Amino acid sequence: MIESSPTGGGRFVRGYADIPAFRITSVWIRVRRSTAAETSVKNSIPSISTFAEPDVSGPFDPAQNPSKAAAFWLRRDIVRGVFEPWARLKVEHLVQFYGVGHSPVREAILLMSESGLVVHEHQKGYRVAPVSLADYDDVLAVYQRLYKLAIEMAMDLGDEGWEERVVVQLHRSSKAQVVAPAGDPEARERWQRAYWEFHSQLLSGCNSPLMMQMLGDIGFRLERYVNLFADPKHDAGSDLHAEHRAIVDALVARDKRRTIALIDEYFAANQPMRDTIVDKLKRGETKIVRRKPGRSMAR
Repeated sequence: MIESSPTGGGRFVRGYADIPAFRITSVWIRVRRSTAAETSVKNSIPSISTFAEPDVSGPFDPAQNPSKAAAFWLRRDIVRGVFEPWARLKVEHLVQFYGVGHSPVREAILLMSESGLVVHEHQKGYRVAPVSLADYDDVLAVYQRLYKLAIEMAMDLGDEGWEERVVVQLHRSSKAQVVAPAGDPEARERWQRAYWEFHSQLLSGCNSPLMMQMLGDIGFRLERYVNLFADPKHDAGSDLHAEHRAIVDALVARDKRRTIALIDEYFAANQPMRDTIVDKLKRGETKIVRRKPGRSMAR
């Protein structure tokens, strides 16, 4: 994806905070309960694993493939803000939360740590990765550079089959209506998924598994910042389908200069939304907690 906006609530079956001993702190940004609304960090967002529709709750059957199901759920729940920044991830708690075995949960945590959504704290286990303005700026800059590089590669290497898949996915994404955060949660997730899949198909023409993996990992990290901090009013301000159509038309015509120019315009159009993210990160960032010798960063 390039950027979407905050994921809303949904059918709440059980929250991670309901499990005993759950506690949230932050190293980079200290999220005070009095400012939780301001920073858009919530712990009442429902897990994607609770959604009724199979096409929304995930592509993997937990009975047949619990490892992939757990990894999919954990990734989406971190990205959507179900688990707040710096939340401790204990295997036994996640086993209860997702209803799968210990091994699938451990595998899911390790996969998320490899992608940058989870960090390991020495002698204390795993936590959801913290957030900071410096990290957001870094993730955004790298993503935009890689995105344009992948598009240029796709225009050089993509075949007609790729063009057809892009056009088909453009049509599918046009049918997924933008849903506000306060709207139906499953419809909201369906729209965000269609949005992501369109951009994934667009980039896939680069024919580089490594490039796609990097864009996926960085893209999910970027989406998390959007979901946690972006102002939802920016959803209604643009015609996404028209913008996507213009990019696809230029891409199919193999007009590299126009395609990159349109993508630059697309990035620029999202600047007001990014400004709200930066503003909230600046206001939420209190101080860097420096680790003292022999002391843990977690307080």
